[in-house]
Order: sequence, then structure tokens, then C-alpha cells
Amino acid sequence: MEAPEEAKTINPDLLRVYGATSLKLQKGEIVFFEGNTARNYYQLVSGAVRMYNQSNDGKEFTQGIFFAGESFGEPPLFLNEPYPASAQACQDSILLKLSKTKFMGLLAEHPVNQMKMLQILSRRTYNKSLSAKNNSIYAPETRILRFLTQYKKDSAALCERLHIPFTRQEIANFTDLRVETVIRALSRLKEAGKVEIKDRKLYL
Repeated sequence: MEAPEEAKTINPDLLRVYGATSLKLQKGEIVFFEGNTARNYYQLVSGAVRMYNQSNDGKEFTQGIFFAGESFGEPPLFLNEPYPASAQACQDSILLKLSKTKFMGLLAEHPVNQMKMLQILSRRTYNKSLSAKNNSIYAPETRILRFLTQYKKDSAALCERLHIPFTRQEIANFTDLRVETVIRALSRLKEAGKVEIKDRKLYL
């Protein structure tokens, strides 16, 4: 018996059949805050969302970034726990939003999607382990380049040259670096021909 194909998403049409509604967000809008009760399942149709924590002194640490066709914030739905991080649109985005009750009903009536959720959450745990390793043992240039390469892969960019839509501060948040370190590291990556910077815009 072949292993089931790994899937990033639940069929959007099926979500709509169960009552999912569309939610349009502008860049910077909050989907939910850390500590909120989890009441809905969210899946991206377009754009990108980041989940992050903020310290008392205002420093942010990005836990993950999610793209079109991906869901986010599911564990609290299964655990009946509050969200451990906030979620914010980092691009203009469209989400599908389905209530927890209806989402659980969908999974109960369509067991194949239970396997999809298991794959999604397992892949996320695996990638988080790799990210923790990346941020603990590699030099800033390597950490940044790995983040940019993963972003290009996740965004399904087929072009050879991709504009990276994040600010230096956002890249610092994603890689757990100081913004000054990111600026210096990007300059070195540019000199090495690994990235391109033109009119202050970053390309990979």
C-alpha cells in the first residue's frame, strides 16, 4: 500500500460546502492575538500570514510564515488551548474562515482530511526543528539565505529572479537576528553574488 501523498491544504471547495467564509486582510492586519481563544480554522487563498510573539520591550520573534494553500493556528483547535502566538497578514491576503465546530464535523465526515492534517502538523514540527538548528549553529549569512530560499520555494516562485517583499526588520524577526546584522549580512551576500539589491529592493 502506497503512503498517502503529502498535502498542504484541505480542498477550498469542501471548506465552502461546510460554511467557510472569505476574509480579506490588508498587510499588517491582525487575524488573532496571542492568548485569544481558538474558535476558527484559517486557510490562505492568497497572500501570506506570519505568526509571531512580542516581548514586553516590543521585540518580535516570528514563529512561522504561511502562504497560499496553507493553514495556520490549528493546534489550539485540537487542544482547547489559547493561541500561543499572534497572526498577522504580512501581505494583502484572502483567508477562508471556518468555525471550529464545522471544521471538526468536516474531519469526522471526511477521514482522508484527518490524514492531511496529520501530515501538515508533522511537516510543520519537522521544519521547526530544522529552523531551530539553523538559527543556533549557522552564521547570519547562511541563516538569511536559507530563509530566503525557503520563502522562494514555499511561494512556488518559478521565476529565476524573485523580489523578496520583506523589510530588513522583518527578515531579522524571521531569522532571530538584529536588523544591523541583517543589513551587514545582506551586503556580504550581495558581494558574493548570492542575492541582488537594486533601489533598496532585495531579489533572490
